[in-house]
Amino acid sequence: MSRLLSYLARTGAYLITFLLAAVWTVGALDSLLRPFYDLGRHNVGDVIIRLTGALGFSPSVTLQFAHLLAGLKLMVGALLLTALVGAIYEKVRFGASDDALLDVALFTAGVASVSAALPGLIYGGVPLQQVIGELMLCLIASWLAIYGRGYLVQDDLPARPALSYVRAD
Repeated sequence: MSRLLSYLARTGAYLITFLLAAVWTVGALDSLLRPFYDLGRHNVGDVIIRLTGALGFSPSVTLQFAHLLAGLKLMVGALLLTALVGAIYEKVRFGASDDALLDVALFTAGVASVSAALPGLIYGGVPLQQVIGELMLCLIASWLAIYGRGYLVQDDLPARPALSYVRAD
């Protein structure tokens, strides 16, 4: 039963990671296909313009900064997808996976979600709800991956007792 729960927990973590990768990638593509990236979005563009204005950036640099933010969204989605594919490949090829890259990708997605929370913190509403949902998914996937592995760090595993064989002649 424990092996089944471990398998289901890891599968759940992988599915949530796939969902997060899809959310970040689709959001990035949505931003990149707009003429002014996220500058034209309600509340989000206002925060970007205020931030770049406070930093003293020119309008052309503001547009480049919005492009940079959209590219960072795409990079987070690609990292999540790469971690997922890498974990599945290791599991199929070697029979075991420590999911280290998956942990890093989920942590990165959580940090990116927190940094994307600025418009939601200023204006509230739907942007804040989206960020909270992404953070919850990151935490749930991380917990499921840890539960599925059975340990947090490989070095925390207890040492297996050495088997001694007494040869009777």
